[in-house]
Amino acid sequence: MHHIERRWRLALLDLDGTLYRGDRVIPGAPEFVTRLRKRGIHPVFFTNNATRPPQDVCLKLARFGIAAEPTEVCTSAEAAAWHLSQKLATKGARIAYVGQAGVVDALRAVDLEPVYAGDAAADLDNCEAAVLGLDPDADYRMLARFCDVVQRLAGFVLTNPDVRLPVSGRFLPGNGALGSFVATATGIAPYVAGKPNPDFVRFALARHRVAVEEALIIGDNLATDIACGAAAGLYAIHVRTGVAYEAETAAQWRADETVDSVADLFVE
Repeated sequence: MHHIERRWRLALLDLDGTLYRGDRVIPGAPEFVTRLRKRGIHPVFFTNNATRPPQDVCLKLARFGIAAEPTEVCTSAEAAAWHLSQKLATKGARIAYVGQAGVVDALRAVDLEPVYAGDAAADLDNCEAAVLGLDPDADYRMLARFCDVVQRLAGFVLTNPDVRLPVSGRFLPGNGALGSFVATATGIAPYVAGKPNPDFVRFALARHRVAVEEALIIGDNLATDIACGAAAGLYAIHVRTGVAYEAETAAQWRADETVDSVADLFVE
């Protein structure tokens, strides 16, 4: 059944590649979000980017003419913090982390105490878990201290597995590349909190009290957005404004619909 014929309550929207590309809005994206709201479909800005807290994501969206509240943003850092809060019984448990404000704020929001692995004076011996988010200040010594904690705990949480960050026609190494460093050094595979883990979808839906059949996901990345939505049982719409795929790769993850852009969605 086509998306427009269904009664949806919530749409999980990927950001980079779906609503904007880098520092440019995708034409028609602000109007698309307005159309969702008018139809009574709650937009949730659903991002693997763990560096920025929700309020900063809202400021970036506002620059593109897209109005959003921090409660409508759902980041992989928040999913990582939620996962740990479910797993650890102790309130105020100390968590060793590599990352930025997005990780720090998410941990504090669930009453966990972030301890920065980049601080040479920090006591990491009493940390009960370890979280790795993208950190441009990460250096060898910081990652070595983090690996030490990971080996002691026999596990770590990776906010998101994105290996590359596209930046104006080139790319920077992404958080998945840092995760590979730690996993290779320790021999321990992480729990990945962000897309394509369907737990990330479940976290977002539970937070907004919406059932799987009442939600859809819209994104440009077949391997993360569409794979994640499909694994969670969501209706998945692929847009062609972001990551391009070879035909054989595209065949692995089947979207329910493919359109050129969000500008083509929910148009009467």
